[in-house]
Amino acid sequence: MIERMKADFSIVFLCARLGVSVSGFHAWRKRAVSGRAERRWQLSTKVLSVFIDSKRAAGHRKITASLATDLGVHANRKTVLSVMRDLGIMPPAARAAFRRAAARARTAPDPVDLLDRRFQDTVEPGTVLVSDITYVPTGEGWLYVATVIDLATRTVLGWASSKRQTAALVITALSRAIATGHVRPGAIFHSDHGTQYRSRRVTRFCARAGLRRSMGKNFECWDNAVAESFFSKLKNERLRWLRFTTRHAATREVADYIRYFNDRRRHQALGYATPNELMTRLTTIHAATAA
Repeated sequence: MIERMKADFSIVFLCARLGVSVSGFHAWRKRAVSGRAERRWQLSTKVLSVFIDSKRAAGHRKITASLATDLGVHANRKTVLSVMRDLGIMPPAARAAFRRAAARARTAPDPVDLLDRRFQDTVEPGTVLVSDITYVPTGEGWLYVATVIDLATRTVLGWASSKRQTAALVITALSRAIATGHVRPGAIFHSDHGTQYRSRRVTRFCARAGLRRSMGKNFECWDNAVAESFFSKLKNERLRWLRFTTRHAATREVADYIRYFNDRRRHQALGYATPNELMTRLTTIHAATAA
């Protein structure tokens, strides 16, 4: 191939592009090649020329069309793609798509749904945690809020806020929940399929903390209804009527509502107990049973 292309490109450039030494090329020139290899090299010459003429922007489909229309060379697009891979040439969009595909291939499959919407079956505190992220508008931009809620008592065990929606936001909320001492070893950590919850950082953190990850189905909000319900109450009972000029002001209001929610708000689903009342009662019962 270098032999056919050296009239248009320097031998040093072609050898560097193909990953061969200049001395190796000169040694190759002394050996005979097959007809099939010759045809492949001829096609490679034309493919590289078309690619460079496109300012390195054309993909294998456009190059195949250009070969047929402009040069009268009819080649299978899969063959053209194979030649481009051999040459190590790829347009920027294809490189980005390849990186995304490679990242997906390296990512472990999402966890299965360990709850299956059986939210009322959990009666022991600290055995099932549900989590989600919402956003609050402010004059400085969005404030993102992540919560970790105990399913048995509806207590907000941990929460965090940030101007960015990242894995660190989830980890901070989860760390604060664990710090309360109410999270049991082997507890289920249930969430949706948000990128933060699917991240390697959250996956590693849960593994170190001994938590079992669980996710509902994609685009099924009811699979995480308890976490969604808390945010609905937060917005309808408090935030909807307020306007915040800063993220700090919004964070203070969220903190105040969570204190009210845990300490004073009575829930019909809890027999009109508050989350903290039920947490204390159930913790005492289960401690006595274990003893």
